[in-house]
Amino acid sequence: MTTPFIEIDGKKIGPGYPTYFVAEGGLNHNGDIKLAKKLVDEAKDSGASAIKFQTYKTESFVRKSNMYFPNFKGAELTYDEFGELKDYAKSVDLTFFSAPFDIESAEHLKKIGVPCFKIASSDLINMPLIQHVAKMNLPMIISTGLSIMKEVEEAVNHCLYEGNDKISLLHCIAHYPTSPEEANLDAMNIMRDKFQCPVGYSDNGESTLVDHVAVSLGANIIEKHFTLDKKMDGPDQFFSIDPSGLKKLISEIRQIEKIKGDGKKIPRPSEIEGRYSIRTAITANSTILEGQTLTSDVLGIKRPAEGIEPKFLKHIIGKKTNKEIQIDTAIHWADII
Repeated sequence: MTTPFIEIDGKKIGPGYPTYFVAEGGLNHNGDIKLAKKLVDEAKDSGASAIKFQTYKTESFVRKSNMYFPNFKGAELTYDEFGELKDYAKSVDLTFFSAPFDIESAEHLKKIGVPCFKIASSDLINMPLIQHVAKMNLPMIISTGLSIMKEVEEAVNHCLYEGNDKISLLHCIAHYPTSPEEANLDAMNIMRDKFQCPVGYSDNGESTLVDHVAVSLGANIIEKHFTLDKKMDGPDQFFSIDPSGLKKLISEIRQIEKIKGDGKKIPRPSEIEGRYSIRTAITANSTILEGQTLTSDVLGIKRPAEGIEPKFLKHIIGKKTNKEIQIDTAIHWADII
């Protein structure tokens, strides 16, 4: 079985905890460690919970004949640079992790001490990689773009087989950019019900409304592509969110969390006074003499809620009073026999 909560760098993720927001730096550093560090700084300043990149050796996961080989090669950071980047993120107190695209890269990320692993949608069916990472027994955030439920279940079961139940699943549409109409956010709840683990949404689109809806529907994690400037070169820059947008989005998500509340159906602090002043109680419609039998025509229901609750009206009709009750006065249990 999976667990309903995971913990990354001391932050608990799951129902009842703040939405864990991952700024997806991805390849938006364009292979420049200085730009990567600026992404770290801006993510921290914007209030993100973590920043995430992609770690790989291009030759290990893309054939040289593939049209995207030059793009990945041009944006490749060295393992030493990832170590430097991880240390830099730690120095500004921001959680750093990455998605390894090959086993060698996963081993390096473990060596530099990442607190968790991300499995990209493209690797949901890469069981050798998933099993290798699962054996490290660190929390795993698994994106599920392109998949059917059976494939998600197979990935989860491979993690469980290796003894790793610290799993969270991200619903994702692996199309760039994703239109809001394709988001299909109710899939999050289907996965939550089936796997009983934290779920979230990995957003590959420009719209922030989708993220608002995802949090409203109970997303425990939001991952969103993040750039320093939407006009920069690179395939993901134009649909990524920039620092000012990220700061605004995270602020709005924190407000949504307050609006959602804790789900307990109890009066809010601002309602306490209203339970007396706005609610009603049984009241005398006319002066009622001592020993008089109570009838419906001498009883009313009026504010404030000082006396007997209206639900007991039928119970007191036919009973007698033990004192005189003035018109427009609340009737109390002590007033009747």
